[in-house]
Amino acid sequence: MKPNEFIAGGKARPPGTASAIGSRAFTLLELLVAAAITLLLAGLMLTITTGTLKLWHRTQADFGSATQARLALDLLERDLQTGVFHADGVTTWLAIDVTNSSATLLNHGWQSATFMKPATGDSQRVLPASAGGLDPVLTDARFGLSGAWLRFITSNVESNGSLPCAVSYQIARRPVSGPNNSPANPAQVRYTLFRSAVAADTTFATGYDIVAPAYGSSTSAPSVARSASTLTNPPLGDALAVNVVDFGVWLYVRDNSGALRRIFPADNSDLSHAARDAGSASDANRYPAVADVMLRILTDEGARLIDTMEQGNGAITRPGEFSDDAAWWWAVVEANSRVYVRKLEIKGPAR
Repeated sequence: MKPNEFIAGGKARPPGTASAIGSRAFTLLELLVAAAITLLLAGLMLTITTGTLKLWHRTQADFGSATQARLALDLLERDLQTGVFHADGVTTWLAIDVTNSSATLLNHGWQSATFMKPATGDSQRVLPASAGGLDPVLTDARFGLSGAWLRFITSNVESNGSLPCAVSYQIARRPVSGPNNSPANPAQVRYTLFRSAVAADTTFATGYDIVAPAYGSSTSAPSVARSASTLTNPPLGDALAVNVVDFGVWLYVRDNSGALRRIFPADNSDLSHAARDAGSASDANRYPAVADVMLRILTDEGARLIDTMEQGNGAITRPGEFSDDAAWWWAVVEANSRVYVRKLEIKGPAR
């Protein structure tokens, strides 16, 4: 017997059997099962990775919009808490207007388009009907095409002391850079919240009546920074937060018991407020003690969708479930935006 004919233990292997040293090959079925398991694991890893990336992007977007909202609300709170008011019955120290006319907004530096935020009833419900017997909720309100245009006299804006200054907060639809209303301008157009402060000496020279004609504008070109007309038409440098598609304000006074009573808006048709007096004055002319403020800010994805819709180049068409462009515009906005609300105490000088 030859040496290689022996197996472990010294026993001879039967003639014609395969070598015990050889290995058994995988069957086709086993290979298919292994491939299927590998693909399944790869798919699970891809799903987990994609979900993680989406969550990260959403978290980053939420953080960015929350940071913008916090900055804007902090500045507004500071300005309102140092507001200036004297009950002379003539001077308007604080004013709010809700505008729903695109023609009016040209002098606010708006860049208009065939398809943009709708100037219809879809955008104007400053005091939405209550649901289920509950009081109206500010997050459900919509403040017209332009949002609230708030302006008032404040102090603590100047670096050289607490000098009275006129300030305004408003939304304008403009290019993010470059000249305004230029058809050849390649810059993206965004809804932006502006905060404009008039220089103290200019405020003194123009006067403290916040609705004086000198604080207005008669052109679509943005005003020079710190000039009186910035209250109406702010320069690009006064941009405070981008992708802000709505800005709303409710005003309150305190009754004798200390409870809050809303003075603006009185109803859904109340679109302006002019604070000239206190005490026995009508609600339409009272200076507020508290303000509720709302900002609606688009996510990055919402801004991209709105920009694509408003370009009007056919890149996206209105889905059949929407009866008109206004309903479609707001459906996209509400699905791709965040709403931020803050209650602000107005601790101005004694009145």
